Amino acid sequence: MNRKSSRYVTFMAMMVTLALILSYVETLVPAIPIPGAKIGLPNIVTLLVLSALGFADAIVVLILRTTIASLLFTSVLSLAYSLSGGILSLIAMYLVIRLLKDRISIVATSLVGAVMHSVGQVLFAMAIVESFGIVTILPLLILISILAGLITGYAAKFMLKHFKLLLAIKGTT
Repeated sequence: MNRKSSRYVTFMAMMVTLALILSYVETLVPAIPIPGAKIGLPNIVTLLVLSALGFADAIVVLILRTTIASLLFTSVLSLAYSLSGGILSLIAMYLVIRLLKDRISIVATSLVGAVMHSVGQVLFAMAIVESFGIVTILPLLILISILAGLITGYAAKFMLKHFKLLLAIKGTT
């Protein structure tokens, strides 16, 4: 795909916008009383873009979405947490897709990404507070991540065939 084309730029803007809408919807869901725990609805878009277009496009969507969402809905500190978890998650999902190709489902890829997002956030928190004690929250975050990864993974699985069909029809791929 020609990354300089107006079609590509428009498509990527739509993906970032969709991820931002999902970020906003996530703010409407009652908060889980665990710091950093969320469903991860915007990750559906990241996973779709990663699966259909690749790592470079997914990182663009991730960075733009987390930056704008943090400025609109949360804070600059939450941006750092979101990016630390999001980038580690994206790298892990990319490696799973790249190394295991057709042997792993998008749901399993989502699970790996969700767990690694929590790991990234805890590692960042440990660096900020300069304490290893924060790692005690990780098992609970991993349990929540498994549930969140299943939700986003099944949503992405449902949407992926339609997403790829749309890309093919529009000539984006």
